[in-house]
Amino acid sequence: EGTNNIASALISFESLAAYEAYRARLRQDSEGMANFNFAEQNRFILAEERTFLRKVEL
Repeated sequence: EGTNNIASALISFESLAAYEAYRARLRQDSEGMANFNFAEQNRFILAEERTFLRKVEL
């Protein structure tokens, strides 16, 4: 039981620069933008929060 309107995802990139390049490519992708616009218009995404983590080697 609990909240049914929160989703989490973990995505790994080699560096912050690689992440920024990925985000730039997404903004240029017509299908990606269409998906985002559809989600925004239908209020699927009400808020977005990003947290950056570091991988820990054991």
